[in-house]
Amino acid sequence: MQIIDKTSPMPYYQQLADLLRHEISERESQGELYQLPSENELAERHGISRATVRHALDVLERDGWIYREKGKGSFAAVRRVEHELTQLVSTTEDMRQRGWSLTTKLVSLEQIPSAPYVAHILELPEGAPVYEMCRLRLVDGEPLSLQTAYLPVELCPKLEENDLTNSLYRLLETRYGLRLWTGKEILRARCATPYEAQLLQIQENMPVMYMERVTYAADGVAVEYLEAVWRGDRYDFKVTLSRP
Repeated sequence: MQIIDKTSPMPYYQQLADLLRHEISERESQGELYQLPSENELAERHGISRATVRHALDVLERDGWIYREKGKGSFAAVRRVEHELTQLVSTTEDMRQRGWSLTTKLVSLEQIPSAPYVAHILELPEGAPVYEMCRLRLVDGEPLSLQTAYLPVELCPKLEENDLTNSLYRLLETRYGLRLWTGKEILRARCATPYEAQLLQIQENMPVMYMERVTYAADGVAVEYLEAVWRGDRYDFKVTLSRP
């Protein structure tokens, strides 16, 4: 059991927050639900004041690591998913690499004339037929993302005959010979619509991350236009930056 280092120049509350993050991460990796020790127990264990303990817990709660229930204590929050923005991978592939259980529910699939903005994005004549496919993605049985994809019918004919509850990218590459190569994304924060909130099992107007992505094949052809809504309480976007 690690305790805070009284000789370190780092503030006690910050050391305690870091130790609790490590402890929570270890429990998560073992698939355990974790209730933190009480404020009194943490104060006694580390030889610090309850005010310092509360400061550390405030930091963890602010950063989404824990939640508190009055009269019950502090608990590790439901684990969050991180998405690396510099990699073009499907949600299915991403979750499989993490070893997490992903399930997909097909909400709707239609072949429709492309709306002007969709045709423009996919570089199609206005009204050209596209598939509009809406899918709900769940991790460990809990809704994580609602995704609506638009795909040119010409590139993936008879899409409805395939199993659409697995990786779409893998399907496009293996059955239709479309080598997906690059993508462009736009991210913005907004509030969930009533329809999105119902499917994602969150409150209406709860903050969500909205993403638009255009995916291109190796020959530069636009293959997919995706509109995705991610639960703000479960999903983080991460990017590695470097100085030019």
